[in-house]
Amino acid sequence: MRFKQNLILLGALLSVRAMGGSIDYLSQQDAEYLAHPAMVGKIGVSGAYYNPAGTVWLEDGTYMQINNQTHIKNYSMEIDGAKFKSDKPSPVVPSLQIVKKEGNTAYFFHAGAIAGGGSVAYSGGIGTFKTIEQQLSMIGAKYTGGSTIHGQSYYVAIQGGVARKITDSWSVAVGLRAVDAERKFKGEGNFDYNNLGGVLGSGKAKFDIDSERTAFGIAGILGLNYHPNDRFNLGMRYETETKLDFDNNESKLKSGFVNSAGPVMGNVFYNYILKNPAIKQWMKEGSGERNLPAMAALGASYQATEKLTLLASGNYYFIKEAGDDVGNYDNHDNGYEVAVGLDYKLNPKWTLMTGYQYTDTGANENTYTDTDYALDANMYSMGVKYKYDEQLDLMATYSLVDYKSGTNVNTKITYNKKVDAFGLAAIYKF
Repeated sequence: MRFKQNLILLGALLSVRAMGGSIDYLSQQDAEYLAHPAMVGKIGVSGAYYNPAGTVWLEDGTYMQINNQTHIKNYSMEIDGAKFKSDKPSPVVPSLQIVKKEGNTAYFFHAGAIAGGGSVAYSGGIGTFKTIEQQLSMIGAKYTGGSTIHGQSYYVAIQGGVARKITDSWSVAVGLRAVDAERKFKGEGNFDYNNLGGVLGSGKAKFDIDSERTAFGIAGILGLNYHPNDRFNLGMRYETETKLDFDNNESKLKSGFVNSAGPVMGNVFYNYILKNPAIKQWMKEGSGERNLPAMAALGASYQATEKLTLLASGNYYFIKEAGDDVGNYDNHDNGYEVAVGLDYKLNPKWTLMTGYQYTDTGANENTYTDTDYALDANMYSMGVKYKYDEQLDLMATYSLVDYKSGTNVNTKITYNKKVDAFGLAAIYKF
């Protein structure tokens, strides 16, 4: 029980919209990622998440890295001249890494938001309300306005494991991750209808939903690292699929339609909504598996000169193979990310960092919905690290995430996103 409570307590602080990753995954697991996303081949405390097998190449000692990210977010969806916006920021997005290295062995721990759609608030409704108006035109349906639509999705995770050298150049790591997932969707939409003068007459129908979906799952983590010398490092990581069987306790939507429009017209609206992929997953009929896909990561770092270190990495997400009872992953391709970066030491105290990442989420014009639109993106990053003393490093970072717009081929809703992300971190060696 205390384990569950601790996960939820951390989750209450997390309000992060996907910047990197694919489908539900979030790649930005610490502040350093915002300086250069090519993290998989790097040796450091961040390896507790990105390269666990590489943690064994740190100097002996106990390390703690405390991170916070602040995200300034602007999202919108547009259809037939109607535009729905959310600019709710995420001021506090914490994460924590701990590594204890001794001899040929290292123990690693990470806590953060491994996945999820974060927290949004669309004033006046969502684009799906306009599609209801269009596709129920035979009964004269017209969207007349609604409340702010609130959505929240976070998957709080803690993971830990052990890494060990197996030769002078190779190391391996094994670990486990526990994921506590919660997805919420709440809001109202109001409709008029006119059955074209027929026997059902005219009236009002109310979309009223308060949905909460919860699940818990376990994943395995495997790592491998090749470190032939002090200049080159190659890191690899594989995460198994996380089974998440969501339980949905929504109960208001059907009664809201029936109470406002009567049993006949109420069920006309409800049965249409039941076919809508943006809403179905939030209804009681939407319970079932929505697993986190397995993923593989590969990255390298190379110290080109005494001052310059080059970085490159990639992530691959096995979306098409993931368990999915509701159809969330239908028509998706597997997703991937490629990233490059560099560290440049100005002097013993100051290090400059920069990088770039391209994300292909695997989503496309057949998959975008109001509650799931994972857009491809270009990410431009930079940061600075300051060595305060032999025990303490401080870091400040920034990323601009420039998303490509996407339009659903069926609903004609166009989606846009932009994120400015700021990171702060302190790394302390005991």
